[in-house]
Amino acid sequence: LFILMAIGIIFYTLYSYWGELNALAITIRYLIAIAIPLSISSIIAFIFKGNIITDIIEGFIVVLISWILIPFITAFIYFYSIDLSFIDAFFESLSGFSGTGLTMFSNVEKYPYVILMLRSITQWLGEIGIVVVSGALLPFVHRSIRTVYIIERGSLLAPTIASTMRRLYTIYSIYTFIGIIMLMFSGMDLLDAIAHSMTAIATGGMSTSSQSIGIWFKGTNYIILFTTSFIMIIGALNFIDSYNILRGKIKDFTKSIEVRGFFLIMFILMILIALYSVSINSYEKIVVWLYHLISGYTTTGFQLSEIYSDPEIIKVTLICAMVIGGATFSTAGGIKTRRALIILKSILWEFQRPFRLKGAVTVKRIGHEEIDDETISSALSYTIIYIFMMLLLSGVLYISLSFNGIYKYSFIDSLFETVSALSCVGLSVGITSQSLPLTSKIILMIAMYMGRLEFLPMYLFIGWRYRKEMIFH
Repeated sequence: LFILMAIGIIFYTLYSYWGELNALAITIRYLIAIAIPLSISSIIAFIFKGNIITDIIEGFIVVLISWILIPFITAFIYFYSIDLSFIDAFFESLSGFSGTGLTMFSNVEKYPYVILMLRSITQWLGEIGIVVVSGALLPFVHRSIRTVYIIERGSLLAPTIASTMRRLYTIYSIYTFIGIIMLMFSGMDLLDAIAHSMTAIATGGMSTSSQSIGIWFKGTNYIILFTTSFIMIIGALNFIDSYNILRGKIKDFTKSIEVRGFFLIMFILMILIALYSVSINSYEKIVVWLYHLISGYTTTGFQLSEIYSDPEIIKVTLICAMVIGGATFSTAGGIKTRRALIILKSILWEFQRPFRLKGAVTVKRIGHEEIDDETISSALSYTIIYIFMMLLLSGVLYISLSFNGIYKYSFIDSLFETVSALSCVGLSVGITSQSLPLTSKIILMIAMYMGRLEFLPMYLFIGWRYRKEMIFH
């Protein structure tokens, strides 16, 4: 809130100097909207300044509540500052903090930069925030990512959690600054470069234009595609691996099994799209489709053109990319590359089972790391939950749209939009808008919330519900 207040004061000064009265009026309402929760939160923080959360369950509960409360507060800022209903404001806020990028803004360009910068900052802070939460709490839930979040983080980034968090913010800020410089050289002005660098490194995808990156691409500016792709990929990589790039440890970077898996999967999907493009002689669309693939795979959500009219096979390929997502210990969403690799390897191990010598012990490895059965089970259970929620919410969304007389979109379109929300991507076939029925908005908000917290609410509820049975057995 202090950061948002500082941004508001800066733009208030700029708009006063420039004489932009409409933007100035919105900025004043923006400052008032921030002042209220800032005052209340400061009082609460002062009262409870001596309280320390030591219980892991308390930590989980605080996280779950915070990811409702913080977007709720920011929604009030949107609601009071601009002409947006509260449900749309909450959708926009949750989409921002979860790093999704689906938006209720019908005409982004009409809003002053103080509002557009607010959207970028919510994504920038929200995504690094979820990395911190992931590093501190999620390893206790998801066995398959524990090594990455605890062992590697502790040994490669810093010796303590506090110093690790400081190192994370430093890495994050350095790449954001590099992104700003690169984007300015690619054709953006300063404010647009700042906004897009923050949302690209955060793999958030919100833009200062309704046409997203397409407004700068214009069919010929390939530099902007390369630049944004580079920043998106850096954001989707494990922080340990991106830190190795900064330190010049390229050998360690290339040896990372998750880096290899990440680029291998991306390369395979790109080959599939390229082959399909060649088969239908659609050479003019191949660049757009490949860019959307990178955007979806990194779970960023930048677009060059509308996706609704794309062939179904392209949509399905993008859905697969969004489902897999980026690396663990990154700002990306989705199942994550590490889990995908564990599942693929476990399938191979099952195929090998009939051919093993009787009594032989198989050491299961991914790279140089041994994988036990509990880790495989964790990866499989998470993937099953993801697929279950994906199909459930997609079906409910499709029914909701049909019930409200919206027959334009197919089930694949509903699946695409749901996966985009569940993996916190932001690519859209056009379903998300202010005219979307309330039930459909709620479905997508549930998907964003559950996906960003990696189904933590479900794990806690199921664990609590069946705790006695587990203790008994």
